[in-house]
Amino acid sequence: MDNVELSRPTRWGMIATGLVQGLMCYLLITWLAPKNSGWLFYGVPATVALPSTLLFTVISFRQKRLWGWLALVFVAVLGMSGWMKWQIDGEVGWRANSLLWDYGCYLLLMAMLLLPWIQQNLNPRQGVTRYARFYGLAWHNALTLLVIFIANGLTWLVLLLWSELFKIVGISFFKTLFFDTQWFIYLALGLITALAVILARTQSRLVGAIQKLMTLIATGLLPLVSLLTLLFIVTLPFTGLSAISRHVSAAGLLSTLAFLLLLLMAIVRDPQKISLPFTGALRCLIKTSLLVAPIYVLIAAWALWLRVNQYGWTPGRLHGVLVVMVLLVWTLGYFFSIVRRNGQNPLVLQGKINQAVSLLALVILVLLNSPVLDSWRISVNSHMGRYHSGKITAEQVSLYLLDHSGRTGRAALVSLKNDAEYMKDAKRKRELLTMLGGNRDQLFMKDLADNVVLAPGTSQPDEAFWQVVNEDRYRFASCGEKNACLLTTQDLNDDGQPERILFSFAGEGSLIYAYDPAKKAWANKGSVKLPKGMTEEQVLRAMREGKIGTKAKSWRDLTINGEALETYYSN
Repeated sequence: MDNVELSRPTRWGMIATGLVQGLMCYLLITWLAPKNSGWLFYGVPATVALPSTLLFTVISFRQKRLWGWLALVFVAVLGMSGWMKWQIDGEVGWRANSLLWDYGCYLLLMAMLLLPWIQQNLNPRQGVTRYARFYGLAWHNALTLLVIFIANGLTWLVLLLWSELFKIVGISFFKTLFFDTQWFIYLALGLITALAVILARTQSRLVGAIQKLMTLIATGLLPLVSLLTLLFIVTLPFTGLSAISRHVSAAGLLSTLAFLLLLLMAIVRDPQKISLPFTGALRCLIKTSLLVAPIYVLIAAWALWLRVNQYGWTPGRLHGVLVVMVLLVWTLGYFFSIVRRNGQNPLVLQGKINQAVSLLALVILVLLNSPVLDSWRISVNSHMGRYHSGKITAEQVSLYLLDHSGRTGRAALVSLKNDAEYMKDAKRKRELLTMLGGNRDQLFMKDLADNVVLAPGTSQPDEAFWQVVNEDRYRFASCGEKNACLLTTQDLNDDGQPERILFSFAGEGSLIYAYDPAKKAWANKGSVKLPKGMTEEQVLRAMREGKIGTKAKSWRDLTINGEALETYYSN
């Protein structure tokens, strides 16, 4: 554990840091970001990263190396934020917010990998091996994060109870303050987080007790996972690898099993102990499972390569390959630590391997958020390369993938706009032009007017009618295709004014529209369900033969004092 004595000025400085962090997030998100999205992408990640790093690492605010590390973190976060902002410039708001959330998860993972190295540099310990120090710091940081989540959760539960109790006696002040006042929410989150970090860093024995409890749980799980690893590998020769290749999630499952085995081993492998806390038989079981772990990773790599070879690169497959690469280094390191016979305890080498793997994972995460390993560029180039080489047809081009791949994907969409072969199909053309920023409503209404079949005697509707239909376009997605929908008229309420019925033959439903003379507008008045299997030709034939009409309903609406109630009957 990182048992650090924090002076009173340092603790007060950490509390002030948490409050400043909350205040800055409030100003950025509430005031500045709505005016300029750049504040959201540059300011918020840096505002969260810098104070968080300081809270986890500060021993004295006068330590020069601390500010050097913070400057390095600031430059790195600002660089990655700038790259992401450039990539997603022009994206719709909800998608940009989703990508910002993903970026925040990347930053959190990078912080957990980087913090032990910063802490070792700022607070070295004499007489403690490098891995023992790394092991203790990694545990302490993870448990501090857990304390932060628990402290925030419990505090807000208490505040919720507080507000609800006063609300039942007619006092809503506390509910308004706690949950409707944004500055209070941000300041409270910053303050609670700072206090939780101070608690975890000053009460190392309590945190150490949690570590021992979780280590005992991992100690019990490790033999079970080792047994699973051996049983499955013994089963493979009888089932064959073809069964694995048919499942999309096979690589993920195999990688998860290998990762779980390695993680449990890293947790149980206490650098203060010279051997694992198991009997001889269990140690043999665990070592054997570690020896076969590389096989799982290699099979996962093979399964991933099959998908890449069949369908090309996607961001998910690239991430999967990078995970497999880290796991392969990790498993091979453990493999060689066990098989080599030079008299050295394999646990010593395994500690160095764990440190090397953490650095490798950190480097990969940084590169993923930079132009070096731009997953969008790699996947778009792969997809478009397959299209231009004839491996996939124009119909198989994934506009969704391109539309969700930032600037590179948008450039690919523009190139398709100039592709005569691709633009030959009306449906593909409409979808592409919509994604490139065309007026979605105008394009859809034009498609309706051009492609909906008009029944005999039905006049061409005006734009006002198509605008009302456009509000239900999710029901009529197929109507942009030729002969997919039919429009007819029928007086359904004996008012002398025919209603319009738009039939869809793709199972999307058919709607009834009526004209309201008072409002001088069309409105959706109901729906009609065609019998299963009824086609457009059958409906048109019935119209030509005069076999379409109306039938009064036998069940009536209930009235009270002459006022009709909305009455519904099941079939």
